[in-house]
Amino acid sequence: MTTLIKVRPENCDYPSQPRSKRDPDYCRGLGESMKAIGQQVPIIGHTNAKISRFIVADGGCRLEGAVLFNIPELLAMDLGKAPTPAELLRAQAALDMFKQHLQAMDRARLWQSNIKERGCTNRELAKELGVSDSLVADYLSLLTLPPDVQELVNSGALHLSKASLIAQQESDPDRQRELAALAGNISRNELAATVKRTRRNAQQQEVRVNSLRCPLPSGTTVVVKGRELSLDDAIQALTELLKAMKKASDDGIDGSTFSRICRDKAKQ
Repeated sequence: MTTLIKVRPENCDYPSQPRSKRDPDYCRGLGESMKAIGQQVPIIGHTNAKISRFIVADGGCRLEGAVLFNIPELLAMDLGKAPTPAELLRAQAALDMFKQHLQAMDRARLWQSNIKERGCTNRELAKELGVSDSLVADYLSLLTLPPDVQELVNSGALHLSKASLIAQQESDPDRQRELAALAGNISRNELAATVKRTRRNAQQQEVRVNSLRCPLPSGTTVVVKGRELSLDDAIQALTELLKAMKKASDDGIDGSTFSRICRDKAKQ
């Protein structure tokens, strides 16, 4: 049964903290406000009678603010029992959606913990929190970024939409860092185009062959041979060839003669 009680800050513990770090200015502001006008929102948790402690599930910043300003008692909502890990994670995620108090990376880790501990899918979590499937995917993708880029997301220097794009499209940490540095000066659409262009160029550079055989619907087969050809190499060669063939045709040269001319030029 849920009841409202008074607890002393020194008798409180906060073992399950969804924040990676508390904002000292925010805690100080809460403490100052509670000292001036009283506590408006109770902390939430349960009483552990065996050790005579109140275990906080939500309200760590209010608790720290009370300690900073020597507030002797806090209003607390006692849940009557200890929540299971799954219940606690679910409550923390719901409270965060209501108050939007967590940094982006803390929210990502909290959502990931919910999925792992509770065995729910991304879609089920999204429905429960009232957000889109894609938003859950965006937050979870942030966890693949290197720590220094994650810190840019937390600080607001790198917008979530750009960070998730980088995370979902690039797996190399160094490349992720390069794109994060670039992202501040361009729009998301421009960033997406840059990522796409870079990936295409990388694929073309990596995949090289000695022969390209291209059957056409007309029944003709075009074969391009060379040494470690990329698709760009083949395009350039065919473009030059088409120009030469068109000129030969305009000059009245037949195919056999044109082939001989090409062989002679290749030997030179």
